[in-house]
Amino acid sequence: MGGAGVRLRAVLGVRSAGPRGTWPEREPDADALLRGFRTRFGVPPAGVWHAPGRLAVMGEHTAAGGGAGLYVALPWGVTAAVGPAPDPGVHVAAPGGPLRPRERAARAVARTVAEARRTGVLGADAGVRVVLDADLPEHASLGYTAAVGAAVALALADLGGGPPPEGATADERVCLAARPGCAVRVNLRSMRTTVLPFDLAGEGLRLVVVDTGALPRRDLRVVRAAELERAQQVLGPLRSVQDLPGSLRRLPDPVLRRRVEYAVTEVHRLNAAVGLLRAGRSGETGPILSASHLSLRRFGLPTREAELAVETASRAGARGVRMSGWAGTVLALAAEERVEGIGAALTTEFGAMGWVPPRVRAAVPSAGAHRLR
Repeated sequence: MGGAGVRLRAVLGVRSAGPRGTWPEREPDADALLRGFRTRFGVPPAGVWHAPGRLAVMGEHTAAGGGAGLYVALPWGVTAAVGPAPDPGVHVAAPGGPLRPRERAARAVARTVAEARRTGVLGADAGVRVVLDADLPEHASLGYTAAVGAAVALALADLGGGPPPEGATADERVCLAARPGCAVRVNLRSMRTTVLPFDLAGEGLRLVVVDTGALPRRDLRVVRAAELERAQQVLGPLRSVQDLPGSLRRLPDPVLRRRVEYAVTEVHRLNAAVGLLRAGRSGETGPILSASHLSLRRFGLPTREAELAVETASRAGARGVRMSGWAGTVLALAAEERVEGIGAALTTEFGAMGWVPPRVRAAVPSAGAHRLR
């Protein structure tokens, strides 16, 4: 969708949802969490752990086709004070008070505790207390839930004297395996991870994270997975497709042809990007990111806000730009000196549409989950 099309929608009265929730400005304070835990539960925690958010660089939409994803850890994440409970319960709180069991972070902690019990890391009747804080937004496709799970999983493994956890999901594996100046490739079928050099700081580059706040009306992950599954019933596993034009001719549904075209070609783009990373040429991945975004249109994903962000960042000097994840977040690869100008251009263009300006942060690939106290 071009800029003119985006503006036409605005004239017709279609408005951006704007950022959902907040992007916390304050970094979690480990010592404050220690004190907060003691105040709430009357005893100190066993320790404090941190896990980063994660940014999907490319490939994340190919899971249903057995593809691979390339990710980095972010400098923002979730910090958790964790300790045993005197009962079998799972007690989760934030600095502002206890979390309801249905809240996102509380559900993530409960799933992690259940997995620890299943694998024997935690006794069947052992309870857990958690107080957590974050400087990562919950609804921006930046791995908030995975960061909660990774922080608690590492805490339980440390306290139980077991080996470091691998992670129950691809996102958690990224949070746990990441290293500074590196990307993590995840085989989305086997969940095997590979750490690759991605030293953007050394090349004077940044990943510009643009949170447009434009959430889709419904979660498209299940819909796209079902579409790829229907295609695979005809073609077999997409990872085995060799003759793409011939395979597309076997699909009578034009929607399925578009979905398969994206899923198969994205694997090749990701492999090309991995080759550049292995060769120490991270700065040359920009055109691949932009090509990935163009192909994502065949997958029916980018929102109009994401499209405007991509076009604006490209015009402002980014080396490559694409939508990341499923919630309207955009990433741009840019020289450090271009970051401020990209942010200003985004504010101007979104303001011209009458939309809430996106939230813009610059990042470099950061450390994975670790113990702080």
